[in-house]
Amino acid sequence: MSQPSTSDDRLSHAHLATEGGQLAEGHVQKKVEQSSILADSQQPAIVHPNFDPKQSPLDPARPLSDIPEPARRLNGQLRRLYGNSTRFYQPNAGSLSKWSLIASEALAEHLSFLNAAQLIELPDSFYQNHSEQPLISTLSDITLLDMSDIQQAIRAYPKLNRYGFLPTDSATGVESNNDSDNDSNNDSRAQNSALSMRALTKRYNPDELLNSLYADDWQVILQPQQFETGEGSLATDIMACSVAVHALKQCSTRKSINHSYSAAEICQHVRSYLLSQIVCEPSQRHAYRQIRLFAGHIIVAAYHLGWEIQVRADGQSYFNISSRSGLLTRYANMQDYEINGWSS
Repeated sequence: MSQPSTSDDRLSHAHLATEGGQLAEGHVQKKVEQSSILADSQQPAIVHPNFDPKQSPLDPARPLSDIPEPARRLNGQLRRLYGNSTRFYQPNAGSLSKWSLIASEALAEHLSFLNAAQLIELPDSFYQNHSEQPLISTLSDITLLDMSDIQQAIRAYPKLNRYGFLPTDSATGVESNNDSDNDSNNDSRAQNSALSMRALTKRYNPDELLNSLYADDWQVILQPQQFETGEGSLATDIMACSVAVHALKQCSTRKSINHSYSAAEICQHVRSYLLSQIVCEPSQRHAYRQIRLFAGHIIVAAYHLGWEIQVRADGQSYFNISSRSGLLTRYANMQDYEINGWSS
């Protein structure tokens, strides 16, 4: 009886290993092909270029300066996790109403209470879109300003602060109020209450005030003055000024000053736009909640864009903005619906 050859066993093992390697490669190739044809909602969070057939593989010998930019997937991960959940609401149509852009359960409950108490009156145009103007593009395309850009506006208007311009007759207004004892007492009480409220606010950490457990998104965005602690200044509000520039640069202008929209009123529309971005991009929700918009940011944006600005004696400023702009026709100014009590 002859002994079995060990070389035959080695050949059979090598043949099996080769077949196994081919099967493994075929399985990996099949997985790559399946992942390439998956819908966007089922794509993994990160796809390496070496395993993505749509991308060219990375060269290991490339220089250190050749660093590929990471692809912004925005809400791809959230969409993959939550799917078509009602809480993951993403408007993708250009015919949405003013309410659809800022719709949320918390804001709907608050508006229903105000409407029941006859403090606000919401017209049909709030729930239906009658404008053909396009929406403002998302904040993912924003270009940040530099502090020098803000400084140029401050140099042009030395009295400009975060909340706009100080009234030129503020000193005379205080003197005329001192003529009456009752008026002075009322003013002192109002000032004391304001100071006590501000002191009470400053006792809390700003991060706690902006926590979602303390206040809803619409409160932080539409009523930022309630969460203002006085920290920082207009010169350091880079994000707020950048958001204002991003919104205003997509608005058309007119040849003359439009006295129908002041900086404070335009600021209300920009706040509604910022609130709509929280609804559209939930992944950036915590970052957008840190942005507090005021009239001073609108003035800085208008100056940066080269708009014509007219400042009145009472501190109100007006621009040559067109009333047909998408910012004014597609995004709500909640103070327009106030009867008695709504304040944002």
